[in-house]
Amino acid sequence: MARIAAPVLILAAYAALLLGAGALPELTPPPRAAMVAVLGPMALLGLLAHRVGELADRPRIIVAIAVAGAFLLGALDPDSARGSAVLAGTLLALPLGALFARTFDEGAFVVLLPVVVAVIDIAASIGSGADQAWPALVGDGDRLTLLLPSWGADTAAGSITLPAVLLLGALQTYAARERLRPAGAAVGMTVGLIGAYLVEWRFDRAAPQLAFVAIGFLVATSDVLPRWARSGRLWG
Repeated sequence: MARIAAPVLILAAYAALLLGAGALPELTPPPRAAMVAVLGPMALLGLLAHRVGELADRPRIIVAIAVAGAFLLGALDPDSARGSAVLAGTLLALPLGALFARTFDEGAFVVLLPVVVAVIDIAASIGSGADQAWPALVGDGDRLTLLLPSWGADTAAGSITLPAVLLLGALQTYAARERLRPAGAAVGMTVGLIGAYLVEWRFDRAAPQLAFVAIGFLVATSDVLPRWARSGRLWG
C-alpha cells in the first residue's frame, strides 16, 4: 500500500503547485519569480519519477496511468492550459518511459541510452543559438514542450519537454531494476533538469535539457556502474 500511497501524495502536491499557480501571489522581479515557480514542480517531478520507477513491475498500473495521461493531454491546449497540460504530459511520459525500460530490458541500454541521447542533444544545440528567456509569454509552446505556469501571472515560468520526462521515466526504471542506487539517480537527473533551466534563466539561451538529464544520471551512478558492468549485466 505504501508503494501506491507515496506516489499519489507526491502527485497531489505536484498537481496543487501546477493547477494552483494562478492563485498564488505574484512575485517580483519577474525573472526571480519565474525561478521560484519552477523549482518546486521540477523537484516533485524527480520524486515522482523515483516512485514510478519502483512501480514498473506493475505494468497494468503503469499502462492505466499512461492511457489517462494521453487522454487528458489530447483534450488540452498546451499553451492555454499550462498547468493542466504539464500534469497530463507527466502522467503520459513518465509511465511510457518506464514501459520502454521494461520492454528493452537489456543492460547495454542502461549506458547507451543516456550517452547517445546526450551526444545527439548537445550536437543539435551547438550553433543553434536559440533564445530562451524566462518568464515568457504564453503561446510559444508546442505539443512536445510543456509550459510551467508562473505564480499569479499569465506567463510561462519555464518548460519541461515530453522527451525529457520520458527519459526520466526510462532511466529511473533502469536504475530501480538494476539496483543502480535509484534514489541517487533520481537526485542526479533532477539536478540536471534544474541545471538546464538555470542555464536558460541566467543566459537567456536554450539549453539541451535531455543532455542535462542524461548526464545527471551518469554522474549520479558513476560509482556503481563499473561494478555493475563487471557483474556481467552490461551485455547480459
